[in-house]
Amino acid sequence: MTATATPRPARTPGLPAVRPMLLGGLFPALPVVVLVPLLAWAAAGGWAAVSALVGAVVSVVVFALGVVGIRGVLAGPTATTMAGAFAVFVVQLVLLGAVIWSLGQTTWLQIVPLAVGFLVAGLVFQAGLVVGYLRTRAALDVELPGEGR
Repeated sequence: MTATATPRPARTPGLPAVRPMLLGGLFPALPVVVLVPLLAWAAAGGWAAVSALVGAVVSVVVFALGVVGIRGVLAGPTATTMAGAFAVFVVQLVLLGAVIWSLGQTTWLQIVPLAVGFLVAGLVFQAGLVVGYLRTRAALDVELPGEGR
């Protein structure tokens, strides 16, 4: 009697989407962290550049930590993935709002460049995050019973 080997499915890492999402967010956001303060410096001076840099760095750090938080969402039930991801995003926005408000209470930071750096870096990070996530999805081409092609 010969034993036939049954093919084993390829093992995938526990959470395949987290790394591409993080890299997809960081790669486009890091040049923004440099570019926005340079533009603020050219437009309004040194303290505006510092303010924009602080805003951009805080935004990227909080959103990167949110991607790490997404690991828990992706490890949970599939039915709650979108709701969990939205909850992580809301927590990030509340945290960022609190940080921006508290930094706005200082006398040495300028709130407009701080908010611009924060918003631009955050939006670029989120766009890259979506692109990184979409790259992890595999397209399925299935034919359902009764469907003719």
